[in-house]
Amino acid sequence: MTRALELSRRRLLQILLMSLFASILVGNTMAGQQATSSSPQVDPFYLRLFDDGLAAFNRNDFEEAFENLKIAAFGLLDEPDLLGEAFVYLTLSAYNLKKTDQVEYYLREISRFKLNHRIRSSRLPDKIKDQFARIQSSFKNGLPG
Repeated sequence: MTRALELSRRRLLQILLMSLFASILVGNTMAGQQATSSSPQVDPFYLRLFDDGLAAFNRNDFEEAFENLKIAAFGLLDEPDLLGEAFVYLTLSAYNLKKTDQVEYYLREISRFKLNHRIRSSRLPDKIKDQFARIQSSFKNGLPG
């Protein structure tokens, strides 16, 4: 009887371990599916810098806006809508700071990331879109169609 009880316990332990392994495996698979189906989360650090950059821009503190938005843009690479907005404000800030090379750089980046359509359909205020369009049309490196 002792031997039968020991075999029964071993079998129960095996079943429990296999069940635990299977539930971990299924849980990891489901977590992986959820991660791929939902959009990536932006680190709050970059969102805060983006908001701080917009606030500085609205105060006409273009130097602070430029610095904050430049860092924020790095964290927005996987969020094209926000990245496009950041690039627009970076372009406008650089223009106001008379940093022509940076204006051209961000116009090229907008083109490289194919953000023109997103910018036109963005939530950006019309005033900002108009300023951006004027700057864009005055530079030879403007956005292609």
